[in-house]
Amino acid sequence: MNTQIETLLQQARQGDSEALGQLLQQHRPYLRLLALRMLDARVGARVDASDVVQQTCLSVHRKIGDFEGNQAQFLAWLRQIHERNIQNAGRDHVQLQKRSVQREQRIQQSGYGLGQFAPAQVSSPSQRLMLDEDAVRLAAAIDQLTEQQATAIRLKFLEGCPVSEVAHRMDRSVDAVGALIRRGLVQLKKCLGAS
Repeated sequence: MNTQIETLLQQARQGDSEALGQLLQQHRPYLRLLALRMLDARVGARVDASDVVQQTCLSVHRKIGDFEGNQAQFLAWLRQIHERNIQNAGRDHVQLQKRSVQREQRIQQSGYGLGQFAPAQVSSPSQRLMLDEDAVRLAAAIDQLTEQQATAIRLKFLEGCPVSEVAHRMDRSVDAVGALIRRGLVQLKKCLGAS
């Protein structure tokens, strides 16, 4: 377990808003990546992933005083709040039909729906924590890439798109996308190797 996160969590539960801000900032890339993967394509055309992340941060801010768990439970609690906020965004924009989103199209539609970083089939809480921690580290490393590299990596490896599809979505040549992916992977290895 990460002792820095555990310390920030303890301080945040005791009312330290700066510690809570640091804790949420460390998890923001992870939450954004989850939102990008989980938002329904029709909803994603209208709802920005960053808006859902912001809503999750506000929800955590309001509820942190009631949270009594450890780091592993915090990640599960954070993910549960985030998934609920994503579902609420879907309900608000699709089920209530406030405005017809069926006519809108998202440029980068997700291919597989929920490609969870830490699958529910994992047998133990410690395995789930390790996968969640790895997902947080990966999301933070992807956040350090250029926007184009991050998009190419996300589409290729997290959404499973072939390079030709990535090239089409990014309006680039296959060779250009291949170069973006190669440079992005080198940068990811540096970021992940350092931590």
